[in-house]
Amino acid sequence: MSKTNRLDWSRQVTLMNERIKNFQANPGQEQLDAVIEELKAYAEAARNGGIEIPARFTVN
Repeated sequence: MSKTNRLDWSRQVTLMNERIKNFQANPGQEQLDAVIEELKAYAEAARNGGIEIPARFTVN
């Protein structure tokens, strides 16, 4: 996985985590819908090969 691909993947994961945190801090239908849409987009991109997901990664 190239550094650029890893950076793109990392940004997408960060965005998903931020949406989830926003929902947890302020539960509501709008935040829930945003989280679900973000997860669906990530799953679709992974399914279609639109993003490369590292086989292994380290969380800091």
